[in-house]
Amino acid sequence: MIKWAEPQYLSLLLLIPLFIIGIIIYMMRKKKTLSKFADDHIIPRITDTLNKKLQVSKYILLILAFAFLVISLARPKWGEKLQIYKGKGIDVVIALDASKSMLAQDVKPDRLTRAKTEIISLLDNLTTDRVGITAFAGECYIMCPLTTDIEAAKLFLNVISPEVIPKPGTDLEKAISVSSSLFNPDEETHKALILFTDGDNLVGDPMSAVEKIKDQGVRLFTIGVGTIEGSPVPEIDEQGNFSSYKKDKDDKIVMSRLAERLLIILAKATDGRYFRTEGVYIDRLVGELDKIKKKEIGGGEYVEYEERYQYFLTIAFIFLFLSIFLTDRRGRWFERLFLLFLFSCGLNFAYADVGANMRKGNHLCRKGKYEDALQQYQKALVQEPDNPKIHYNMARALYKTEKYDEAISEFELGLLMKDEKFKANSFYNIGNCQFRKGQLDAAINAYKTALLLNPDDMEAKQNLEFCIKLKESLKNQPQSDSLQQQQQQRRQNQPQPQPQKKKGKINKEEAERILQALKDKEKENLKKSKQKRKKENVAKDW
Repeated sequence: MIKWAEPQYLSLLLLIPLFIIGIIIYMMRKKKTLSKFADDHIIPRITDTLNKKLQVSKYILLILAFAFLVISLARPKWGEKLQIYKGKGIDVVIALDASKSMLAQDVKPDRLTRAKTEIISLLDNLTTDRVGITAFAGECYIMCPLTTDIEAAKLFLNVISPEVIPKPGTDLEKAISVSSSLFNPDEETHKALILFTDGDNLVGDPMSAVEKIKDQGVRLFTIGVGTIEGSPVPEIDEQGNFSSYKKDKDDKIVMSRLAERLLIILAKATDGRYFRTEGVYIDRLVGELDKIKKKEIGGGEYVEYEERYQYFLTIAFIFLFLSIFLTDRRGRWFERLFLLFLFSCGLNFAYADVGANMRKGNHLCRKGKYEDALQQYQKALVQEPDNPKIHYNMARALYKTEKYDEAISEFELGLLMKDEKFKANSFYNIGNCQFRKGQLDAAINAYKTALLLNPDDMEAKQNLEFCIKLKESLKNQPQSDSLQQQQQQRRQNQPQPQPQKKKGKINKEEAERILQALKDKEKENLKKSKQKRKKENVAKDW
């Protein structure tokens, strides 16, 4: 008996008759068009190189390739396979954001559906672990307690939607707190919480919840669902159909964007990782989970149907390449073979990894093309969005384009690195940005912190001394003159962000202090956001 993991894709097979009808109409119209420009007795002469049998065979191969591709997408399973697990694993709780903003369609078909598909793929790799599932919006509900029955856990995903959560909005604090309640508080490790969300936190303080789960030994992994550019939040009527887009109090369409910065800080606070659904990340996430110390969870066995989609996928690609190779002209085999060779070479050259995009961005920066460099760094972030080195390079490009606030925000993510020298460099460059903004006190504090981490940093010492002298000189001048003097001094003596090459050391207490400072700043941002919402007195339910 054949079982289908994704039976909805089988409906695409209904397109095959339409393809056949379209091909027949195309061939008839082509023949009719040719008869307009040549007499019937001349047509066979000018089409003597055309082989109609090969032409029909080419179309048949394309249709077969499409059919087998659809079948592979539906993931057929047959043949019972006994799965035995040895009883070692970890407890994994998956929290899925079911707020209205997850219906946005900046990732196809929409954020919520995409997240469910990703979770199913993840669950297929967690067969020896205990898995629990929660759903949240303004509240958080336990959908599936911790269980070793992965197939049963998958069933709960089908019912998760904004309608099953009575309270709208997005409360990450509640999601983290309720989800972590599934873990055994007496255990110091073996625990991982995976948060699938767009990060659009409207209420609550997720930082306080993260501090609590960190003390419980829980590692938090955040998965960003959505894009930086964002998408309108759709309104769905009672029948489940699209009615309009959600609007704010000013009658403007609400745009929901991926809150990447918050998700990175939340994950790093527990030594976790952040990934985007845009990137290929499942294997890397499973690799991180494998690093967590495992425990005995009671061995056993279960029956599972074996996946067979790979056979159909292989056949689909064979038919596809045969159709590309096959020509409907006599004597053109060598040319088509050569074109196929060029096509395969093109695929190899088209491949670009994170390192390649980074190198392109760095090269463009050296040439002064900073906007183009930023685009390359954004491509690199798709695969490794929590890589502080990419954010650091982005910050340098933003600095060159005089976007100092954005540069500071990117440099601050470098403080999450364990590398002491990297943290010192980040503080040094934050000081440069603050100086360019005319914030002398902030610049002085940043340079002091950089020197605390790396006392041998001569550039930081020089910039610190210059800022202190400038501040003292400004105190002794009238306000109007001081501003003019400040602008003149800034033009003549502007510190430049430079890669530091000296070594520095930092102890555990200082590292914790730096991370705490960054989290405190994020708390302050969240607090200001709450105050602004309260002042506006507008209920945000997405």
